[in-house]
Amino acid sequence: MRGTVQIASSKAEREEIYRLRYDIYIEEMEGRERHSEADPHARQFSDDWDVHAHHFYASQDGRMVGSARLLFRRDGPFECESQFELKRFEPAFPDHVSMSSRMAVHPGLRGSHLLKNLACAMFTFARDHAIRFDFIDCHPRLLPLYSRLGYRIYRPGFNHPKYTYVVPMVLVLDDADYLDRIRSPFATIAEDYPRSSDGTELLLSRFPGFATDVQSAVCDVEEFWDVLKHRLLTLSDRKRRCDILNGFSDEEMKSVTSVGHLVPCREGDVVLNVADPCRELFVILSGRFQVTGTVQGPFGEVRIVKLLEAGESFGEIRFLTEHIRYATVTAVEDSRLLVLSAKALERLTMTEPVTAAKLYRNLARLVANRLQDVTV
Repeated sequence: MRGTVQIASSKAEREEIYRLRYDIYIEEMEGRERHSEADPHARQFSDDWDVHAHHFYASQDGRMVGSARLLFRRDGPFECESQFELKRFEPAFPDHVSMSSRMAVHPGLRGSHLLKNLACAMFTFARDHAIRFDFIDCHPRLLPLYSRLGYRIYRPGFNHPKYTYVVPMVLVLDDADYLDRIRSPFATIAEDYPRSSDGTELLLSRFPGFATDVQSAVCDVEEFWDVLKHRLLTLSDRKRRCDILNGFSDEEMKSVTSVGHLVPCREGDVVLNVADPCRELFVILSGRFQVTGTVQGPFGEVRIVKLLEAGESFGEIRFLTEHIRYATVTAVEDSRLLVLSAKALERLTMTEPVTAAKLYRNLARLVANRLQDVTV
């Protein structure tokens, strides 16, 4: 096992994992209402899928500081299995597919090598057990992390019963060429195993919409910008503009959009809800979204109903103020979003202050206009 990562083999180890999870998922993330299965008396958080899972954990100074689990489909069904369309991965399904979940890292060690060590240990274990595809349901704020590891979006997101909106992603474990190309931490490990293009060819043939789309700049910033520039210019041709990029040069737009991911949505998807802590910014590239919510105005509560179209954005108030949002955002037709990483946008203030100043100016104008709609 790589580094200090181990696989839990005893009840005591698993219970310590469940306590770490409780601290993060229930206490830190305020998940009491979402996770009724958590035990507040024992301060443990486990569920039915833990029974046949392989549990990985890392310790430091005698204390457990990180954990994650890996489920093999050959051992039993997955959570939300139908939304992943796993049967379309035959003949690898069911015996050669897995699902990673319940990643938990101590707050003081986020940004360290701990998460990478956990992920690499799970990758090695999966390859040793003939797994070809690993799946995750990814919250929008974690898209940059999992893309860098080598996971790819292959179908629209869905509303998870516990985590609001999530995006299905898949890792093709034997596609060493792709892992090399994106400089994934898995690439070095993959050198010790046979490489093949069969998994990616199966993915592209079963999900042809995925095959024609560049999802992020993880492979090539210029290639991603070429795709986005075409979409943004199409908006201009239709006399629409991208609100948050108003007044930007091409180079400035490329800098901002390079921290984004293209995410397809289906009609009825609730991309954001009132309680969602997500601070990402969402730019509508195609389709329409409805914003609904209730806010306190000068004359009492005001019901907000607004329709957003291509070129408009949402998520600005939460990004700027870090206050819990007041509205729910729902796709009213099949759509496509550019999801911009909040952390990466914040780093622009250090690396590209002029571009960041333009971005924050546009965001402030948008927020002011929307608040004016409420208070007038």
